[in-house]
Amino acid sequence: MYRGRIALACLLASLLPAGCQRLDAPVAAPSVATPAPDPAKVDGAAASSASLAGVEHDSDPDPALLRDPFMLPGPLSAATGPDGLRRIYGAQNVEEGQVPGAEGEKFHGVILFPKDPARTAYVYFQDEKGLTGLSLVRVFGPVSQWKLDNGIRIGTPLSEVLRRNGKPIRFSGLDWDYGGTVTEWNGGRLAPRDDDPVRRTIHLGAREGAAERSYPMGDSEFSSDDPRYPKLGGSVMVSEIGVSFPGEDDL
Repeated sequence: MYRGRIALACLLASLLPAGCQRLDAPVAAPSVATPAPDPAKVDGAAASSASLAGVEHDSDPDPALLRDPFMLPGPLSAATGPDGLRRIYGAQNVEEGQVPGAEGEKFHGVILFPKDPARTAYVYFQDEKGLTGLSLVRVFGPVSQWKLDNGIRIGTPLSEVLRRNGKPIRFSGLDWDYGGTVTEWNGGRLAPRDDDPVRRTIHLGAREGAAERSYPMGDSEFSSDDPRYPKLGGSVMVSEIGVSFPGEDDL
């Protein structure tokens, strides 16, 4: 169990932005050479199921949750456990099982909507055995209804990420096991606040059909305004989103 806690701490620390002490390399994102989703189709799908009809809720449900149940972090916090997830999303949509880590490693956690790829999310805990201390939620795949509360979702072009941030960002090169992690927001609007217990994370990947030379690759850090990659904003998109709730094991 101790080994699992250390491994999970490394997994979580890899997703924290620059400025926090990193314990290990970032989590490997899945292959992302996939077309960007059609926002109209995705939003339409989300709207059709936004009420989560038939799902059990707390006695006093959050109105914001009912309007958009696939917003992260939404009602989630470090105190949310499997029972809380069942109350929010419905027992039939919450399954305990193996969730993916770095380099093929697996953790015991929770899978939300395991039978619906467009709504699947992976939930990690500080204590794998007891499933307590929610630490991380990851979402990846070619199309997903989930999005961050800052408007970023899978398929968002890098150009839009930069527009929302208002400043260049730094990220690890693509096309390797740990590529595409945003490491620095340079004080932009998407940068985490010191007083915010939640950390919003994204990984970048190449858009389908993007020429290899149009984006940086390999185990190095790059800036989004690197003049060697003038078409970077259109060649790269968001391939993974997540939220983390750093605990004492991550400090």
